[in-house]
Amino acid sequence: MAKLFRVRQVSYAWMTILLVLVLAIVWLSLESKNYWRLLGLLAPLGLAVDQLTTRIQIRDNGDVWIRRGFTGVSRLHGISKLIYRKKAWKSQQIVLRHTKGHATVDPKDRKGFIASLKEANPMMEYVEE
Repeated sequence: MAKLFRVRQVSYAWMTILLVLVLAIVWLSLESKNYWRLLGLLAPLGLAVDQLTTRIQIRDNGDVWIRRGFTGVSRLHGISKLIYRKKAWKSQQIVLRHTKGHATVDPKDRKGFIASLKEANPMMEYVEE
């Protein structure tokens, strides 16, 4: 059975910037009566929905799948090392080394994610910096 973890949500500062951007586009569109400018809302709203619907899935064989809202799935096979950086920037604290390179993940429950990944992949090296 695969275990699902939610990612940390977009911060309030970024959501405020996104809201100001949306309101500016709507105001400019309504004032100039050029409603084609409303198409500019698709990109920021799409990115926000994509971020809010992202899930991290740990498979039984130890692989990690990052399921994004619109942009597909990233499959991380053969995870050999998990680096947990306590003092790094929030979204770069957990680094996974796998067969094709590395990836950073930002689960909401970091300790639970690390414990589940250790359980699913006992041969993985764990480093805490």
